[in-house]
Amino acid sequence: MRKIIVPTFLLFSILALAIASFAQNDKGEKEFRAFLANFERAVSGRDISFLERVMPDDYVRTGANGKMTDRARLLKYFAQQKAKPTFRYISLKHPNMKVRVVGNMALVTNDWIAETTSSETFGAESMTDKGRYTGVFEKRNGRWMVIAEHDSEQLHDDEWIVSSVTKAGREYNELMKRLKSGRPYAELESSGDLAALDRVLADEYTYTGRDGEFFNKAESLESYKSNQIKIESAEFLEQNVRAIENNAAIETGKIRYVGTNAGKPFDITKRYTTTWVFYGRWQITADHTSAVRR
Repeated sequence: MRKIIVPTFLLFSILALAIASFAQNDKGEKEFRAFLANFERAVSGRDISFLERVMPDDYVRTGANGKMTDRARLLKYFAQQKAKPTFRYISLKHPNMKVRVVGNMALVTNDWIAETTSSETFGAESMTDKGRYTGVFEKRNGRWMVIAEHDSEQLHDDEWIVSSVTKAGREYNELMKRLKSGRPYAELESSGDLAALDRVLADEYTYTGRDGEFFNKAESLESYKSNQIKIESAEFLEQNVRAIENNAAIETGKIRYVGTNAGKPFDITKRYTTTWVFYGRWQITADHTSAVRR
């Protein structure tokens, strides 16, 4: 068999090219990792000017709920959170991170563990969410840009959903007692109770009453300007919560209300069905009540 002899100069050339390529890739990865650290700080700190620079017009994001978000909507969300945050991070970790840089493209995958608490409720308990993340980045005109992101969220166990919605339902009942306490509308505003109601009702909220009356969120908030109901007691007779999926639950039950309406006393028991969804916090999308005949 003929032995193939590779000239020494060619061996050195191949080795030099390999070393140069490795050094270039290593340099590129270090540069990208530095950008990635700044990007993560900008997201957690709501640095809008930085995010505007690194998110091109063709940016897309798929959230944990499977919905796609574009650049404009995500920047608007970040601006709203910066102006009036609904939650704050206690900790945010990215274990099992893998970074792959090939030329002007980079791919990032990692787990994430976020411990957060509500910024709107004093003394709110913290909650921990987990999931997976994939990010695609491209270097354009010498600058790294984020092109596409995809988040997935690990399912919450039913026990946590039932427990947290049961608590949210009782807190909502206490809020109703404060709102229907006979205080004037201005006092309901100054106390923050109307703002609390605005936060707990989802934008798509609807209410169907015992006589078939129907209100959306805006109409429900507006109704407190003329509300004459004063609740003296609201006693839970039944409360049942069933998890539907990771971010939804149904609460059903029975409550006895005692109070006055325009000065006239009432003692009524209502059955209710409340649909809860989790949008970073539990919110009500639909309420339906009916009177229990005695």
